[in-house]
Amino acid sequence: MKQITPFILVLAAFGIQLSSGINYITFPLVLQSQGATNALIGFIMSCDILALIVFSSRISLLVKKLGVINTIIICSLVRCAVVYFLSNNDMIVGWIAGMFIYGLTTNALLVVVQTWLNMVSVGKLKGLIMGLFSSALSLGIALAPIILRFTDMHSRLPFIISSMISLLVLATMLTVVKSRPSFHSDKRARIGFVFKHAKLILLSAVVGGFCFFGLPSFLTIYGIKNGLKAEDAALLLTMFMLGSVTLGMIVSTLSAFYSHYRLVFICVCVSVFCASFLSLAIYSHLFVALGLLYLWGGCMGGIYALGLNIIGEQFRQEDQMSANMSYTLMDALGGMIGLCIIGTSMDIVGAEGLSYTIVVAAMCYLVYFFRSIASRFSVVRNLADPAT
Repeated sequence: MKQITPFILVLAAFGIQLSSGINYITFPLVLQSQGATNALIGFIMSCDILALIVFSSRISLLVKKLGVINTIIICSLVRCAVVYFLSNNDMIVGWIAGMFIYGLTTNALLVVVQTWLNMVSVGKLKGLIMGLFSSALSLGIALAPIILRFTDMHSRLPFIISSMISLLVLATMLTVVKSRPSFHSDKRARIGFVFKHAKLILLSAVVGGFCFFGLPSFLTIYGIKNGLKAEDAALLLTMFMLGSVTLGMIVSTLSAFYSHYRLVFICVCVSVFCASFLSLAIYSHLFVALGLLYLWGGCMGGIYALGLNIIGEQFRQEDQMSANMSYTLMDALGGMIGLCIIGTSMDIVGAEGLSYTIVVAAMCYLVYFFRSIASRFSVVRNLADPAT
């Protein structure tokens, strides 16, 4: 059972994201039918990320008090209850509270799965397993629109499907309960401690959050404003997610043979290239743009998986909960910042505001990356030369 535990956890992560993908499409449609403005819909949906940011230091305390299994059971059941409540709710206060609780339980589940996976994955296969995990997160979101094509999105059926998937995830995780590791955690997540010792990789999560939260929200609009038909513009996001699922796993697997930080650097550089030439690619030919986005998605998926690899190797067992919580928090923080800045820049300078924002964010990270590496070489050189 221990041998298949990592793959069961990857399957569980896929299920969590699949149900979330269905909800992230259905919730705005229901709100829109109830007369909510786009600004209000955006605020309500952001409560999902806000819950993680507000309670980031408390999730490890929750796991310690309730235990891993009780946490998984309670969070899964509460998610189902919230989805059912929102399917019958027409009050704004109810939506805000519901999304906040939904975000808290969803992110708690993902942190537990991510930490568990990091602790049971060892050896040369760790890069492959973390790549599969990153791909599962993207694939779950990518498949949600396909499932919804076979349902009436304005009925309660999507809510029922989402709840059933959540219960299946719970049942799946309970099959490997006997192989769970001991989760050591402090009363609070040591986010400051983790950031101090892993700034470089946590800041890469911020850049990843910029793309993974910003592109799904604005990429279709970007394509339409650059002259694509709505059907073709929708393919841009599909190819980005497909690249994250396939190429991202390959990049993570390569970490068993090459330096993690070298691969992160390459992925960020390629992402800058893709963002810079995306508009030219669209004007050139749709297939060129799709290929560019496939490559870009692979780099972003690779960065996320590589970050999980580094977190798993750099910190002790008792610090894993804090480390994984910090990584997820920085990814979400990058997403919130990215959504606000990308939306504002597209209003000010037009569609290219999306590319400009991501290029600037990635370049800032590369500057910090070079400074950090240079300072490390300087310290090593000084230690090696007694005369200095």
